[in-house]
Amino acid sequence: MICGASALGIGVLMALPAALPAAASAGPHVKTFRPGHALYDKGVHARITAAQARASALAGTTVPEYTANVKVGAKTFTYTIVGKNPAVHVTNPSTTVTAEIVPLIMKFGGHTWDPTKVDSCDAGASALTRTQKSPIVVAQAHSFGGTSVGSTQVTDAFQRAEFWKFAKPGGVNPGFHVKLAFKTLPAVTVNVPLAQAATAGIGCGNGLLGAANINWLDPHLQNVVIPSLASQGVGTTTFPIFLLHNFVEYIGNTSQCCVLGYHNTFNASGGAQTYGLAMYDNSGAFSGSSDISALSHEVGEWQNDPNTVNPTPSWGNIGQVSGCQANLEVGDPLSGTTFNDTLNGFTYHPQELAFFSWFYHQSPSLGVNGWFSDQGTFRTFAAPCP
Repeated sequence: MICGASALGIGVLMALPAALPAAASAGPHVKTFRPGHALYDKGVHARITAAQARASALAGTTVPEYTANVKVGAKTFTYTIVGKNPAVHVTNPSTTVTAEIVPLIMKFGGHTWDPTKVDSCDAGASALTRTQKSPIVVAQAHSFGGTSVGSTQVTDAFQRAEFWKFAKPGGVNPGFHVKLAFKTLPAVTVNVPLAQAATAGIGCGNGLLGAANINWLDPHLQNVVIPSLASQGVGTTTFPIFLLHNFVEYIGNTSQCCVLGYHNTFNASGGAQTYGLAMYDNSGAFSGSSDISALSHEVGEWQNDPNTVNPTPSWGNIGQVSGCQANLEVGDPLSGTTFNDTLNGFTYHPQELAFFSWFYHQSPSLGVNGWFSDQGTFRTFAAPCP
C-alpha cells in the first residue's frame, strides 16, 4: 500500500453546511442540533495520575508500556508509551496487545443506531464488518514516501515509521512492533436518557445523526459497561474499543458538538484501565472524516499517550487545536488530513498522524524519510505556542 496525503488539508473538521435533510422525527422532548466542529478527545478527563499510571505499568497491571525521558532545551519531559522502548535493544522488541471491539447499539426516542446492521449509508456492509476488514485490523504492506515499513496494521506501521531510526533494517530494533490482536465481543445496548440525547438530520440510515452528552456517556462506560465485560476478558491489560455508527457526543450542551472519538483511562481496582471510543462515519455530516478516520486517530493516540498525561512543549493553532496544547496527542495536529488505503475492495481513509519528533523538537527527525508525520505533511517540528 503506497500512502499519500489527501487534498483534505489541515484544519478543524467542520460539519458540512449543507441543509439538514428532512429526516425521521427525533421523537418528543429530544434536543436537536446542527453538527459543528468535529472534535476528538474533548470533554473527557483521565481519572488517574501520571504516578498511578506508571506504577500500574511497572506492576504489569495495565497494557505493556515503557517510560522514558526526552530533553527539549533545558527542560526534561517524562512520557509513557505502549510497547517496548524502540531505542533500547532487546531480543524481542515486538509487543501485542489484546483489543476488543465492542459495538455499541445506541437507543433513545424510539430510534436506534446499530453498527452491526447494514443500512442505506453503505448497502455493502455494516460499520462493524467494514471495521473488521479495515487496515486497523488487517495487516498489509505499507510504504511511506517510497520507504517500506513492513507488512502490518496501519497504526503499527505508523509506530514503526515514527521511530524509524531504531526500527529500520540495521537499526537497534528492526523487529519493533506494537500490534493489536483483535476480537469482537457481542454488541452492548446503551439506552440514552432523553435529557442526555440529541439528533441532527442526515440523508441516510435512520435519517438521524445521534448524539449523547459525553458527561453522561463516559461515566456510564467506566462505571457500568466496562465492568460488565470482565467475564468476556476485558480488563486492565486489554484495550477495549467501543464502536459507534453515525453517533457522536456533545460536551454538556449541544452547542459544544461534535466529538467523533476519544481515548481515556481510569484507575480501576486491577490497575490502569485504558479504552477508546470511535464513530464509524458514513453520515456525510463532516468534511475530513470518513469510515475509520476517527478510529485511526484514537488508536494512534492511545499508543503514544495511553494515559492522556504525556507532557510536551506547547504547540497549537493547527488541526483541531485553536490556541495552545501541550500533550502527546498525535492525531490532533492533523485532524481532517486523511489518506486513501484500499483493502478488501474498499477504500478506507485513515488519518495522518504526527511523529514523536514533531512534538519534542528533534532535528533530524527519528521518523521515516526524515519526516515529522507519516504522510510527510509535516517536514519540520512544531512551532512554539504562543
